[in-house]
Amino acid sequence: MIFAALLALALAAPALAVPAVRGMPATGKLSAHAHVTGPKFNIDATFDIVGSYDGNPTQVTVKVNSGLTLDPNLGTGEYLYHIHTNPLDPSGNCTLAFAHLDPYNVTESITCDPNFKQYCQEGDFSGKWGKLKGTQSGAIDQFSFSDPFVRFFPQDASLLGRSIVIHSANKTRIACGNITSILDGTMSFSGQPTNKPSSFVTDFPSAAPAQPAILISPFNGTDLPSQTFLDALPYPISFPAIPLDKALNIEFFQHTHDVKVNNVQTTVTQPDAKAAYGYGPTFNW
Repeated sequence: MIFAALLALALAAPALAVPAVRGMPATGKLSAHAHVTGPKFNIDATFDIVGSYDGNPTQVTVKVNSGLTLDPNLGTGEYLYHIHTNPLDPSGNCTLAFAHLDPYNVTESITCDPNFKQYCQEGDFSGKWGKLKGTQSGAIDQFSFSDPFVRFFPQDASLLGRSIVIHSANKTRIACGNITSILDGTMSFSGQPTNKPSSFVTDFPSAAPAQPAILISPFNGTDLPSQTFLDALPYPISFPAIPLDKALNIEFFQHTHDVKVNNVQTTVTQPDAKAAYGYGPTFNW
């Protein structure tokens, strides 16, 4: 099966030696922070993100201090949250964050299955790790997860210089905040935002993509879909993301290939990635 072969190739990608990365010893850590707020509902949350140069998954620690209540005005009491592509301007307008971080162009047409995270959007935290569960008080105890697909580099896939958005059940943006880090000059050495643009991620979308007309759920939580099933889908499935333990750094390229869409043979071009040597972000002294 073409689909199974693509998955096998991605998982077989060779891990690259740590010394290829400049600016940090092999034991060094990469770190970033986001303070996410939503004044309308008194939402206050923090995200601390830590990566490393040893291929281990990126550690994300979340703490909600207030605001994520069971208020029916906010829906079901379950909240979506994601890394979005763009930073916020000083007004804090969450709309300006645009779409989810999605370097493989999974798109929102494909429902994320947490058992097949390699086919989820990189920034889809709630899809991969579960929604934030509201409480009577609005606070949520600190918790952490380790995501093998969230990257500090390369630029196309980097979380640096972007933002985190929390949504209500109907996807309304109710809180947001910029991701800041010493690594790209968006955080000072005292831990405060510098309000400067990222020195590492400099290429941002100028608009959000159009929302898909049809949502599909090709994964069932246990088995990879058959090629026959995939051939009948209205969209081609993205190439699987390469995990950090298989390639510390990756390079994106446009991959043109033949697939079936709605059971019709079609030539498509999609983002794909391969293991690469290269340089991660260094301290912006």
